[in-house]
Amino acid sequence: MKNLLFLSCFLMLLGNSCLAQSKPERIVSMSLCSDELILALAQPEHILSISYLSADTAFSANSDEIPAGVSLNRGRAEEIIALEPDLILSSQFSATNAVNLLQSLDYSVNVLGFPSDLDASYRQIREVAALLHEPERGEQLIASMQANLQDIQSALRSLQGQSAIFYSNNGFSFGRGTLRDHFLSSLQLRNLASEQGLNNVGKFPLELLIQSRPDFLLVDAATAHDDQLASPLLKHPVINQFFSAEQVIVLPDRLFQCAGPSFLQAYSHMLNALGFEP
Repeated sequence: MKNLLFLSCFLMLLGNSCLAQSKPERIVSMSLCSDELILALAQPEHILSISYLSADTAFSANSDEIPAGVSLNRGRAEEIIALEPDLILSSQFSATNAVNLLQSLDYSVNVLGFPSDLDASYRQIREVAALLHEPERGEQLIASMQANLQDIQSALRSLQGQSAIFYSNNGFSFGRGTLRDHFLSSLQLRNLASEQGLNNVGKFPLELLIQSRPDFLLVDAATAHDDQLASPLLKHPVINQFFSAEQVIVLPDRLFQCAGPSFLQAYSHMLNALGFEP
C-alpha cells in the first residue's frame, strides 16, 4: 500500500513537472525588445499580444512583421491577466509598475536585460528560445545574424581605423558601454566619444566635436520634432562648415532601441549610406 502511494505521488510530481515545462502556447510580451524576440522565435499562432510600440514606426524596426490576430497591449497588468498567458516577457525599465504588480500576484514575468554587445544579444536569444522550447530556431537566428554581420564587416573593411561619433539632440553622444559603441568597434571604427573618456551616454561639446574632426558623423533621421529647442544643434552652421554631406550618415534611433535581430539593420543602413555592396 505504501509503495502504491509513493508511486502515485511520484507520478503526480512527474506530471506537474512536465506541465511546468510544457511548451508555452499563450505568449504575451510587454516591451519592444521582448516583442522582437518573440516575433522572431515563437510560432505565430502562440503569440497572443505584444507591445503597442512594435506597431509604431518611430520606435520599431519590425512594424510590418506583426502576425494577423495578435493584439497590442499598453503594458497594463489588467490587460495581461485577462489574456490568461502561460508565458509573459518584458524588458528592464519597461512597464515596471505592471511587472511589479503581476509579480506580487504570483505571475511569473521573465524580465530581459538590455545587451550592450552582440555576444550578450546571442545569449539572450538562446535564453528566450529556451523559454519558448525553440532552441533550433534560436540557433538558426544567431547563425543568420552572424553570417549577415560577417558579410557587412567584409564589405566595410576599408573603413577600419577611421573615426566616427554618434551625435544626438542637445549634443549628446554615446561612449563606452553602449550598443552604439559596440556597433562602431565591431566595424573597427574608432569611437571618438569613447576616446575622449565618455562612458555610457553624455554631453559632447560642439567645440570638442569640431576639434576632434571625426571622419563620420552619425545622426538620427529627420523628424517632425526638429524645430524643438533640442534639435537645431544638428543644423548648426559650424557642422555644415566642417562636415560634408558624405561624412554625415543617417542611422535612425529606432535601430538601436534593441540589441536583437533588428540591430543588424543598422549595419545595412551604414552599408547603403556609404554605397558599398555586401
